[in-house]
Amino acid sequence: MLFFVETIIRQTFNSFIAVRFTTCISLMKRTRSTLKTHSVEEKNIDDIDTDEMKTKSKGVEENSMAQNKNFKDKELSNTAETLKPPVENVQNLEQKQTNKLNFKSLRDRNKGIDEELQPNIPPPKSKPRAVVDLKMMKKELKQLEDPPLTAWEKEICSNRLPYSFFNCPCEELAQNLLGKILVRCLENGTILKGRIVETEGYLGVIDKASHTYQNKVTPRNIPMYMPPGTIYIYMTYGMYHCFNISSQESGAHVLIKAVEPMLGLDYMELLRNMQTKENKKEKEIVKNVQNFKKYELCNNPTKICTAFVIDEDIFNQKKIYECSDLWIEYDPYIKSTTIVAANSDDSNNNKEKVWRYYVLGSSSVSHRDIKSEEHAYTI
Repeated sequence: MLFFVETIIRQTFNSFIAVRFTTCISLMKRTRSTLKTHSVEEKNIDDIDTDEMKTKSKGVEENSMAQNKNFKDKELSNTAETLKPPVENVQNLEQKQTNKLNFKSLRDRNKGIDEELQPNIPPPKSKPRAVVDLKMMKKELKQLEDPPLTAWEKEICSNRLPYSFFNCPCEELAQNLLGKILVRCLENGTILKGRIVETEGYLGVIDKASHTYQNKVTPRNIPMYMPPGTIYIYMTYGMYHCFNISSQESGAHVLIKAVEPMLGLDYMELLRNMQTKENKKEKEIVKNVQNFKKYELCNNPTKICTAFVIDEDIFNQKKIYECSDLWIEYDPYIKSTTIVAANSDDSNNNKEKVWRYYVLGSSSVSHRDIKSEEHAYTI
């Protein structure tokens, strides 16, 4: 019986030990797995921390590099602004470059068209230096036409000389203008009139005193190459104007040298006593006002332009037969005029030149030729 009890106790003890041993083994396994898990997590955490540190250091480096780059860019921009030329110079440079490109393209195009042309050779003095396209010039100057539009303008312009009157040779036009009436309509409605009593023709090519001698072409004398009846006003001595009208020949014109006042004498005298201010835009009355006699008001070309307010900026290149502010008209009360073909008083011309004409007996003539008056004739 005791043996049986001991056997049962021993078996129970062995089973208890086996269970305890099994439990310890499982606990050991769990501990090892836990330790491995913790080691892996710690390793991952270390890796993450290392990556974060690297990322942070990389970000700091990139920020520092960006700041250095921004600082350098600011320095470069400041330097560029200090060295940057003015806007006007840049625009001028761009304009010059554009002009160069346009000129280059035009040159290349002309080169492709005229490949066989010879190099430019200065023309001899006996040949014209330039050719003026009158048709193109006429189209461009269409805007300068100022014909009378209102009934009042048409009424006062009813006797104006037409284009056909000016379409004649220079010498003929210089003679036909004598006895005709020069009319000026001012902005305030004042009408000034005077009879043309002296003219002088300039034949251009053969006339050394002409601005178009030997077919010379300049920006100033372009009106002389325009159709007959074109107004040509130029400045002399830097302050006085001269009034001319182109004729049929290219480069020829007629200078209006003297006018006998007829209407608006008081206004002409007032204008003769005006002078330009220092700003060269406004006029004022002179301190020492003069009283002019009738024949002294317009007895030379510069006095005519002053008394009739004929300025280059207003009338140059306009057609006198279409202008509503300045024109020449017939005198219905005079049927014939006795004129004198006199020698020119221009020092640049030959003394034998007889392209100056004046009305016989007029006191407003600038210079009389007694010998030539013996051969006066009527037209």
